Amino acid sequence: MKRIIKLSFLVIFICASVLLNSCLYDSNDLFTTLDEESAVDSLDNSVEELDVNSKEFFLKSKEEQMNKNLLSDINLRKAIFYAIDRKKIVDELFGGFNHVHNSLFPEYSYYYSQSWEEYDYDIDKAEEFLNMAGYGVDNPVYITIGSISESNTKQTIEEIIKEDLEKIGIKLWIFNKPSEEWYMDCVGKGDYELGLWSIYNFDGSNLGCSFSSDKIPSMVTEENKYCENFYWYSNPEVDVIIKDIESEENTDIKKELFKNLQVMLADDAVILPLYERMFYIVFNNEKLQNIDIDIKNNKLFFRLENWILSDAHESENQESNEVIIGFEGEDYRVDDLFDRDYIGNLLMKGLWEINEYGDYESVLVEEDNAAENVSGVSNEEKVKVELKDGIFWEDGNPITSGDVKYTFDFIKENGIIAGSNLDLSKITGIEIIDDNEFYIIFSEDVKDWKKFFSFILLPEGAMDEKNINDISIEDIVANGPYKIEQYVSDDFILLKKNSLYFREIPDIDYFKVVFDSDINNLIGMLKDKEVDLLVVPFDISLIESLDEDESFNLLIKPGNMFEHLAICLKQKEE
Repeated sequence: MKRIIKLSFLVIFICASVLLNSCLYDSNDLFTTLDEESAVDSLDNSVEELDVNSKEFFLKSKEEQMNKNLLSDINLRKAIFYAIDRKKIVDELFGGFNHVHNSLFPEYSYYYSQSWEEYDYDIDKAEEFLNMAGYGVDNPVYITIGSISESNTKQTIEEIIKEDLEKIGIKLWIFNKPSEEWYMDCVGKGDYELGLWSIYNFDGSNLGCSFSSDKIPSMVTEENKYCENFYWYSNPEVDVIIKDIESEENTDIKKELFKNLQVMLADDAVILPLYERMFYIVFNNEKLQNIDIDIKNNKLFFRLENWILSDAHESENQESNEVIIGFEGEDYRVDDLFDRDYIGNLLMKGLWEINEYGDYESVLVEEDNAAENVSGVSNEEKVKVELKDGIFWEDGNPITSGDVKYTFDFIKENGIIAGSNLDLSKITGIEIIDDNEFYIIFSEDVKDWKKFFSFILLPEGAMDEKNINDISIEDIVANGPYKIEQYVSDDFILLKKNSLYFREIPDIDYFKVVFDSDINNLIGMLKDKEVDLLVVPFDISLIESLDEDESFNLLIKPGNMFEHLAICLKQKEE
């Protein structure tokens, strides 16, 4: 399980690591960080002597603004939001293959709420709010925007925003940085005004890390970790809602709380969602007629029980059938026992797995698992868990409590926390009752404890004298709907239907996953019908050509990554 809201790209984790190890932040003025060039020597000149389109003119004009905390004015923030034509941004980038997003959750989520719908482009409202803030075309305000310099997409967004804001009297200057500098020096230290980056959110369980007032980066300590409120936002009412969400177990009540949270964030005009990152899945409709796919933790999962092969294909392949999937990458690795992908999910199941509500559903265990206090064991709290009947490994051996204890002990001994905020020290261990029942023993109260046991299960003894870095394809013993039939390193993996799978066995006999690090090769294989399904990168001409080809179907699924405009509310010295 990953933290629910994260910055995109690996460097964000570097940023988070820096913040975890220091409670200091740079209090320098914004422009000493964002502009490292010496091109502002002419600031001593009067504004009238400078080119009105120059950086020097902009910085001089901004320096002469009396208010150094412009964005603390909600009227100015709302003026910005109403002035941005988000539809124009989406159409420019995606044509008709995406749309404006108005929520912190993906559209299919139970907690989806269009709370930012009020900020549809409205230049009259934008001018009205800007006038209330004391600015206008005849009295412009000077603000900066920044993002990573490597992204053409973000630079396109910045240019459109700049054009939109200048219409109402907001002068914008774009200061971009390389990824590491942008996230660590600007975002991580609150040294920006307007910013662009992607945020990640699947089930909302850790939204507090991004919006609680006690999660501002400068507040990070060993006890107060994951301080990712990079907006420097503080609202006591929001703090209360977040606390209520964290303690609430009723899904319907959580739905209302998440709606209220999003409404408050929209009303306070702290962030403006722009669009969702989409998955573009293309498949051969001459062979596959119905593809059902889930998106969890921004990864694809196949609902194989709903997949349908064409009648013509089935009649030609009566003895067996095979679906070929293209996989962009050199090979397949099992790096994380908590974080599976569709291949791992076809092979391996755990005790619980997360659903579209953000709740954990039982997989290998019976559904009723009530916590109970057991006297005589240092007053520790125990949870009694019962495994389902008729669950087996691919070799016919039953899955037992010993397998659960072995896997948990292996994970804890190796310090595998899956890059998440799971603190396994809160769990003392597993106490076996018999082959089908066991206790989970907690050293303290743990919320959402099932997520600690969503890991991929290993047979007892499978990793003796090995560590997590030693896990390979050859170590996998399947308990899912498929098992490994053949594996050729750096080439392909062939999965065969597992006749011992405890749920409904899929109709498709074989899944072949073909590896190639060059997506262009895979696209060529798709077009040549050598691959039946492929996730393709977004390119308007490519998507249009595949969408127009009657032999292919295009399936567009919203992911869990959202592009947004951020506003920094960190107070600066006047």
